[in-house]
Amino acid sequence: MRFIKEHKIKILLWFFIGAYILYFSYFSILRYRTLYASYYDLGIMNQTVYNTYRSIVEKKPSKFLELTDPASGTQIKRMAIHNDLLLATIALLYFIYAGPETLLVLQAVVLGLGALAVFKIASYVFEKQRNKAILALIFSVSYLLYPPLERANIFDFHAVTLATTFLLWMVYLWMRKSYVWSFIFFLLSLLSKEQVGLTTALFGVYALIHLKSQISKNKRNIFFSTLVIVVSVLWVVLSFLVIIPYFRGGNHFAVSRYGDFGDSPIRILIGILSNPYSIFRYILNYNTFNYLVLLLGPLGFVSLLSPIQLAISIPEYAVNLFSNTWGMRSIIYHYTAVITPFVFLSAIYGVNKILNYKLNFSKYVSLLVVFFTLFYTYFNGPLPYMKGQEVHPYKYPQPSMKEITIWAKTLRDPTLKIAVTGHAAPLFSSRQYLYHFSDRYVEADYVVLTLEEIYNYPEKDMFIPLYDKLKEDPQFKLIYQSKIIEVYKKI
Repeated sequence: MRFIKEHKIKILLWFFIGAYILYFSYFSILRYRTLYASYYDLGIMNQTVYNTYRSIVEKKPSKFLELTDPASGTQIKRMAIHNDLLLATIALLYFIYAGPETLLVLQAVVLGLGALAVFKIASYVFEKQRNKAILALIFSVSYLLYPPLERANIFDFHAVTLATTFLLWMVYLWMRKSYVWSFIFFLLSLLSKEQVGLTTALFGVYALIHLKSQISKNKRNIFFSTLVIVVSVLWVVLSFLVIIPYFRGGNHFAVSRYGDFGDSPIRILIGILSNPYSIFRYILNYNTFNYLVLLLGPLGFVSLLSPIQLAISIPEYAVNLFSNTWGMRSIIYHYTAVITPFVFLSAIYGVNKILNYKLNFSKYVSLLVVFFTLFYTYFNGPLPYMKGQEVHPYKYPQPSMKEITIWAKTLRDPTLKIAVTGHAAPLFSSRQYLYHFSDRYVEADYVVLTLEEIYNYPEKDMFIPLYDKLKEDPQFKLIYQSKIIEVYKKI
């Protein structure tokens, strides 16, 4: 009977995972095709992966991880912006279909499969609990409904978003002493972004000093943990001090986000450690408090009951909290991706602690998690019928969608150089040269503009003078005009 019950629970788990993958694949593609995705970052990501795919097909190493620099308009390597080499492996999927849809479906599939890792971690931790399968299912569904996860999923595409699932599998496989497979997922996590190594290094320390003697005294575990620490530190040091400066010709572009602490990676680290006043100024404020509430609230704050596992993600918290860019402390972007796995890991351990106390209210703790999950999902989740629902792609497709789609097909030749406004950019991004509309439009063969973005978006003070200049530019001829878009061709 117990086997039958657990079998039915696993069927339910796969149903929820399948539903998640189908919905977020569909929604992400619809969002892209209705012009709610953007140059930042789906356009950039697709151009990078597409050029890498073409470098393999054409046997041209120069195109490998190449994109058009958003700032200068010159061709650069992706490592000049972020060291997310995982994009190179993703390019292999472009042999199946070479376009942004591949990235969006991949993201939904990988994140959806993170629920299976959560289920297995919970089953392992709740091994001695009476209803371990039901508890594991609750956490898996909570994961799929977790607002920061869902919002990271729909915010275009980022390699680091995939790290959520990779890190969860890394932890689970380490628990099961499958060190080789755990190390593979560790490497995948590492390759998703340069700073992930800060968190995996701390995981290595956690694995090394874990309290379970049968694990911590295992020689293979000691070797694995030490290797994770060493490789993580090397990855971070090489990324920030060698690879990115080499391809960029200077410090990481994000150094300016930490100007209160220093003007280089090393000085920033020293500044954070030696300037407690600035640290507290960033930590002790409403925005930080609200950010932590939105991260921990969906699981009823039970993560706080097991701070050791939660502390593994302290480096990523620091990266977000000490930045002067407010978006890094928002749940609507991808900046929560490395934190999410350890919110769930600590919550699972926290609930297990309560259950082990066998208090009168212990049996209701799972209901607490369910309540908070549903509460935060309703107020902060993007699903339809939620208060924070994202339904614009369904109800309000951009008026320029049809015309932009036609022109994207007309100008699909990947050798053409295109300059285009932000929300239309992903549709034109499968090419070697792609310019976000700027003074670099002069390099393009065609310029495609949505007038809504020119006149009504935050960048209008920059766009309008450029647009006026383009209209008078003798090098370009207006070849298509409607009330909502214009297309110019270089003469």
